[in-house]
Amino acid sequence: MSPAERRVLTISTTLVMIYLLFPVVVVVVISFSSSKFLTFPPPGLSLQWYQALLDGDWLQSYRITFQVGILTAVLSTLAGVPAAFALARHRFAFRGAFEALLIAALITPPIIKAISLYLFFAPIGLTNSVTGLVLSHTVTGIPYVVLNLLASLKSYDQDIELAARIHGASPLRAVTTVTLPILAPSVIVGAIFAFLQSAQELLVAMFLLGTTEKPLAVRLWEGVRISLQPTIAAASTTLVVMALVALGLILLVNRRNRRAGMSPA
Repeated sequence: MSPAERRVLTISTTLVMIYLLFPVVVVVVISFSSSKFLTFPPPGLSLQWYQALLDGDWLQSYRITFQVGILTAVLSTLAGVPAAFALARHRFAFRGAFEALLIAALITPPIIKAISLYLFFAPIGLTNSVTGLVLSHTVTGIPYVVLNLLASLKSYDQDIELAARIHGASPLRAVTTVTLPILAPSVIVGAIFAFLQSAQELLVAMFLLGTTEKPLAVRLWEGVRISLQPTIAAASTTLVVMALVALGLILLVNRRNRRAGMSPA
């Protein structure tokens, strides 16, 4: 690549990054505003909107968000790990259909997913409950775990597991004590993505919880419709920080994968 081409690539990449990050920067800056409304640039700086997040209603929303997100990540992992092993190591009827369903769970429009889950959960009494929301978010969380682990299983050297079985370990013990610890980074990445999609999901939460309990995404949406105080910018900034922390964890996990000779998740 010539120096001129390198400069063009650098400039174009920089412009794209600015275009993508500018809205995030605006939200972060407004979250420190001294104004009582969403104005940019802010007339002054203040931490009052972060102090407002310590209000009981906002803390309740954070509690629900983390509760649902953690339970979603756990259930997605418990269901996704066996499914990934089944897809990687066995041939069975409708295997292709099962893989298509995993992709469909990720690309289905949220409004269709929200309506269908509401119609399914309403007759069995799982609406207006945290349990119903956890189960609905798990539907989308499982594919993240399966696809991440499946990619690592395809490049995993099964001779390591076979060696453990030769030395007396049962098939289940060989998987749980040898294979899974090696593939744990891929499982962790999938669980992190399952948590993030749960924390940021809006429509399903609105349909299933209604107004009884409000996760952070629902409270942010109501804040945009009812009042335009910078509190919603402060809460949005906490979501950005959450995503950055998750990204940092994923980068650390992928670095461990590379050092262990595995393909990145």
